[in-house]
Amino acid sequence: MKRNIQLLNGWWDYRIGDGEFTKKRVPYSDFATGFAECRLNFDKAVSTEGKRAFLVFDGITYAADVTFNGKALGTMLPYSEYRYEITDLIGERDNLLDVIVRDTEVVFGPAEGWENYSGITRDVYIEYTEADILDTVFWHAELSDDLKAADCTLEIKTDGTAKNYAVEVTLTEPTGRVAFSDTLPLPADGCVKFPCEYPSLWSPDTPTLYSLSVTLVADGKACDTYATRVGFKKLVAGKKRFYLNGEPFFFIGVCRHDIFGDQGHVMTEEQMYMDMRMIKDTGANYVRLVHYPHHKKILEIADELGLFVSEEPGLWFNDVKNEEIFNSSLEVLRRVVVRDRNHVSVAFWLSFNECIFTPEYLTAAAKVCRENDPYRMVSGANCMDEKMTKEHFAACDLDFYSMHPYTWDTYRFVQLAQYLDDKPLFFTEWGGYHVYDNVNYLKSSIDRIAELWHNPDNGPVLAGAAIWCWAGVYEFNRAAPACYHGVLCEGLVDNYRRPNLGLAVFTKYFKKIKTPKAINKYLHKSEFEADGNYAPVSLDGIANTEAQSAAWCEMMAESAKPIPRFYYDARKLRVMKNGPTLPEKVMSLGALPVDLLQKPIVININAPFELEIGKAVDGLCLIGNVSMPCGFPIGGKFGELAATLTLSYADGSQVDIPLRNGQEITTAAGWYGPSRINPVASGAPRALKIINDMDREHYVANLFRVDANSNVALNKITVSTAADTYQLLLYGVTVKEK
Repeated sequence: MKRNIQLLNGWWDYRIGDGEFTKKRVPYSDFATGFAECRLNFDKAVSTEGKRAFLVFDGITYAADVTFNGKALGTMLPYSEYRYEITDLIGERDNLLDVIVRDTEVVFGPAEGWENYSGITRDVYIEYTEADILDTVFWHAELSDDLKAADCTLEIKTDGTAKNYAVEVTLTEPTGRVAFSDTLPLPADGCVKFPCEYPSLWSPDTPTLYSLSVTLVADGKACDTYATRVGFKKLVAGKKRFYLNGEPFFFIGVCRHDIFGDQGHVMTEEQMYMDMRMIKDTGANYVRLVHYPHHKKILEIADELGLFVSEEPGLWFNDVKNEEIFNSSLEVLRRVVVRDRNHVSVAFWLSFNECIFTPEYLTAAAKVCRENDPYRMVSGANCMDEKMTKEHFAACDLDFYSMHPYTWDTYRFVQLAQYLDDKPLFFTEWGGYHVYDNVNYLKSSIDRIAELWHNPDNGPVLAGAAIWCWAGVYEFNRAAPACYHGVLCEGLVDNYRRPNLGLAVFTKYFKKIKTPKAINKYLHKSEFEADGNYAPVSLDGIANTEAQSAAWCEMMAESAKPIPRFYYDARKLRVMKNGPTLPEKVMSLGALPVDLLQKPIVININAPFELEIGKAVDGLCLIGNVSMPCGFPIGGKFGELAATLTLSYADGSQVDIPLRNGQEITTAAGWYGPSRINPVASGAPRALKIINDMDREHYVANLFRVDANSNVALNKITVSTAADTYQLLLYGVTVKEK
């Protein structure tokens, strides 16, 4: 029942062009030569009487024509597994396998983004099987909503001549306990279903793997067995986030080439494991396998260590309008999906990398993925602009957005998250030479990423990020700062996996993703006594209007005007990426109950404030009493009238209360040019200190208490500014009830 393997690795005859044959050890990965010929003479290792023989290539670069005993078997595309039945061709002695490997002139395969290697890069072997075999076995488990049960499905295709097929299925837990075992008839559609109760779930923190064994029984005789390790997980996309096993999940990732040092694409299993173990030890939970299918052993290691992976077909700034590139990339994509879809570590499929994509290609690639694996998400690794991205990703029904924001300004991260806001947003690349050997910018980039992850769902959210890149690779004909002396130096480690400066920073700082609050936002709330019965008044109806939206934009524009007294442009501009918003909901200031808006109401000459009260009260508290930007000590004369608070009573009387600069009103800005400042109002103590960006944005808010005539119902309060220089902010109103 177990397939016999005859490994054909080892010393082959090899020549470049029509030169003399020498010896070459297969697998090999060597400099491109144009084309080379590889030959092997071998004897059959297993009798094929009543059996079958399949010649298998696990991968070549970049194209290969295969001939066996004078019979042309076909042409292989790069990085992909190919199987050829040779039952009727193989002899007992002196079989000749001839492979013509082509590289530099191949239309699909060689790329500009890294050094290209030619070769038979992975194992070559013959599988000897029985006459009836399992052609494919596709495992899938659908978890219940409460994650306490799973419906398991095996989609099985057979190849043979038997009249009746059945399958013996055994699913075994890591402890050795059998979760399911039975012999089931194989239906005409090949789908076998069985239950599993209380499955142990796979995640990066708990990479639990089950052993699956499927034995084909043909006309009552066991004839072929498929064995692998599988896992149970539920990974889905919400509106802005991914959810793993019911919990929000952020992909902390690196971009990894399947290249090591001077070895090209040929790595030992020990090197592969070391590489993936090093990545896991950084705290990463995801490896983007760029930009082509990697060695199948990498998937097994990812399953075991608890590392999500994604795979892609080998595109890098290719013209997907070219018919050969279009069709070849789809075929490589199809082959890798079929090869690796049983691995629990596969998070999703990426249909392209950094191409000027077309809707025709996106649609066709998504179809290939979903036809062969309808249970996983599909997207791409994208560097086009956000407008094109939003239009085409939506029209072609990709499951999430991706972007490559290489930038010196991390606010670009925020802008992308604000615009691409109806699907999860994934930075499938970021960093590069911008963060290489620049630990401060690496830290601030990670801070911004963490901030976006921790934002509430009504704000800009980022769902995952994979740093470019994990390890250096050779890349000639590209200049500094990305490359030096022919080596891409942007990695956390070099091409031999020796640490660069960024490795320790990446390892330390990405732990912030798991902290409960945003890193760059800070809120200090003052403590106040409540000498009576206080109740907040909702301002939602006033805040959620077009007039308020216009007033906010006007305030932000006014606040962003250059400051005349400063000479340098960097000092002149008051950069406000968040504005004076609260990073979280505030419901109390010590013993004083409040219900504060996260984005305050703006009161200016064109937008006075009016709030209905409609009952007798002993007093009220205004939380805000700041102006942006004008206000003490930044602008306006001390003591001048900034605004008027009017209390209007049911008996027709009204009381006007002055709000004066530096006495009841200050500026909201806690910084001025290069300096932090301390705005103080003698008649309105500090209520909040807000830091929305540790580098720049510091704000304050005050609390102003007002006594009221409790003998008459207070109909309403109004606030009107005295001049267009003042734009008051109000976060909330709390009344002291009678």
